Amino acid sequence: MRVAPPVELSPEERARLQRLRQRTGPRRVRAEIVLLASDGLQDLEIGRRVGVGRQTAARWRRKFLASRLGGLERRAGALRPGRIPEQKLRAIVRATLARSAPEGRIWSTRRLARELGVSHMTVQRVWESYGFRPVRFEAHPLRADPIASRAPWDVIGLYLTTSVAALVVTLHPNVVVGAGADGSFRRTDWAARRTPFAGGEGFGNAAPLTRSLSAATDPKAEAPSRIEGFLGFLGDLGTRNDRGPSVRVVATGRVLSETPALDRWRVRHPRFEFEVASDFASWRARATRELLAAGRGPTPRGQFRGRAELTRALVRSVGAYSGQGGAFVWTARRREIAEGEAAYRLRYDLAVTGHRGFKPPGPIVRTMAPSKSRDGLERASARSVLRQHLHVRPGDRVTIESWTATLDYANAFVLETLRLGARPLLLYQDEPTYWAATTEVPARSLAQIGEHRRAALEHTDVFVSFFGPSDRERFHALPTPTLFRLGEYQDALYQAAAKAGARAVEMAIGRVSAASARMYNVDEAAWRQELLEATLVAPRVLHRRGRTVAEKLEQGRELEIRHSNGTRLALRLRGRKAHVSDGTVAGAHAKGSWNLVTLPAGVVSVAVDESFAEGSFRSNVAISTGLSDSVGEFKGGRWTFENGRLARFAYDEGLDLFTQSYDRAGEGRDRPGYISIGLNERTADAPLLEDQGLGTVGLVIGRNSLLGGKTRTPWWAWMLLRGSTVTVDGEALVRNGAL
Repeated sequence: MRVAPPVELSPEERARLQRLRQRTGPRRVRAEIVLLASDGLQDLEIGRRVGVGRQTAARWRRKFLASRLGGLERRAGALRPGRIPEQKLRAIVRATLARSAPEGRIWSTRRLARELGVSHMTVQRVWESYGFRPVRFEAHPLRADPIASRAPWDVIGLYLTTSVAALVVTLHPNVVVGAGADGSFRRTDWAARRTPFAGGEGFGNAAPLTRSLSAATDPKAEAPSRIEGFLGFLGDLGTRNDRGPSVRVVATGRVLSETPALDRWRVRHPRFEFEVASDFASWRARATRELLAAGRGPTPRGQFRGRAELTRALVRSVGAYSGQGGAFVWTARRREIAEGEAAYRLRYDLAVTGHRGFKPPGPIVRTMAPSKSRDGLERASARSVLRQHLHVRPGDRVTIESWTATLDYANAFVLETLRLGARPLLLYQDEPTYWAATTEVPARSLAQIGEHRRAALEHTDVFVSFFGPSDRERFHALPTPTLFRLGEYQDALYQAAAKAGARAVEMAIGRVSAASARMYNVDEAAWRQELLEATLVAPRVLHRRGRTVAEKLEQGRELEIRHSNGTRLALRLRGRKAHVSDGTVAGAHAKGSWNLVTLPAGVVSVAVDESFAEGSFRSNVAISTGLSDSVGEFKGGRWTFENGRLARFAYDEGLDLFTQSYDRAGEGRDRPGYISIGLNERTADAPLLEDQGLGTVGLVIGRNSLLGGKTRTPWWAWMLLRGSTVTVDGEALVRNGAL
């Protein structure tokens, strides 16, 4: 018995198909077929239920497995011939380029139209499409100006199959790509000149397609079947972009050569510039450069995040494509291109479709210390938190909120709570169900926690919350309204715990997952190990160190940071209160005094004088979270201050991302904000907690109002320095990285 291939759906795909099922027309039938296939039904049974033939059910099953949701869209009209016959189109172009009509006169639209037997508006449209007209005057000698390469702007299409791969980007009309010595993108062997003819008979506005791709392949055997899908993909983009900006197509594949259908398509879409690589590896390198070049563009109006962060995720996804799991076809709509959302939605689609063709990326570049055995470490961490931080006593009501990725740790807390004679309650959030809810449930309903859950929290003595969901890249790719509602939901939980005056902690280990480790570029096992061991440092030890540092920062006036790497920065203190994060947990004794303590802890922070900063600060710590609004690799950062303001900055890695974020920040972005000094000897490279390392000095520019400063801009950036010497009024506070 023949068995149809199984269909597995991600929560987002199932939600989309269920919405299509409620509509009328062919898409409803296709959605019904795929949903029934995902339930394990065979094509014959699906046909009986839906009212179609077995072959129809099998065809849409295959299309979905090959192209996912994009395969259910019928690309009607993508291959229809244009209204202008190809012979007429070629004749118009040749006559125009001949520069003169008979008798030496200049062609006009009407004269050329009468000569060729077409409408003068047809000639006008061809001239506008190709961007040229008859030349009335010539300079002698004729020297054509070099044509600068225009910078990639928005990602509007991605086509990945085993036979053809293509990345499509729009080109900015005014920004050209330089060839500076700073490593900026430049075109070399891919240079394409804007000419209507390529190689005499070839058409298009770019270099001719590479003809050596299929030397050992019979194009007649492969082209008709495999080029159709690619031409349909181009047809969608051509329909949406014929009147828009110029478009660059970076492609590879044997079937692209010696393909008359593709040549004919290029004739009718002169805004599309084609560049074809000889193999998939070359294409991937070229596509990566194109994406990185697009990431250097400014942030479109209304977008919170910059292009660099978005294209960084796309580069990783393109680099991970393995060719398994069928085709991945994605195109952007006109509205998304105009509003700058195209690359953002592509990033989201790649993050959540569950397409099997995107294998996990290669080895992590930056790793922490080697991972050790975790036998008993979860229980030791839970015991330390419950006893030393939360001071759990027999009879206490302990509520533990956990996610799928942290269930093992939560169970350790349950066992240790029982051993202490307290009464645990475990609130479990299933992460796959959570992702399904973000697409199937209206955003306004996501903020509702229910009175029964609120009542449980309002009658708790101790609240342990594990940070979640663990996949941070997927979380940040959610639509903004959904993010706001999810934030309201979490706030409602904390308000209920605050009303009860519960002693509360949030465990940072909830951030640890394979997906988040790739986003932050760290080793997952070592990250987990570091966070668990850091919670074993007793809060009384951190408190003693913290109070010693805080007293000197509160009483001092002049502060200087020095390091052998060239750091020499002078700051001023204003007697402001230093904030000590030592892991000490206390309940709410008065209105507004409740606080959620994040563990592990161990850092002292104080707002500095915003009007004074002289010298340079150079980082020697690589981090991924050096900005308040972006995630990316930052190495070798250098800030130079003059007259109390940031005058110059440079990075060995991450300059583009910092520049984009800095440009969109508000007033106060160039002012010193606060400094921090780490207290925890077991914290080093955990993302977002790098400043806790013992003796680590952190410098923040921008917002410091949360620590009692005057700068209220919502933007901030930070850098870290280890092994430095910090003096307060001439007395050493940190000497060569040691307290």
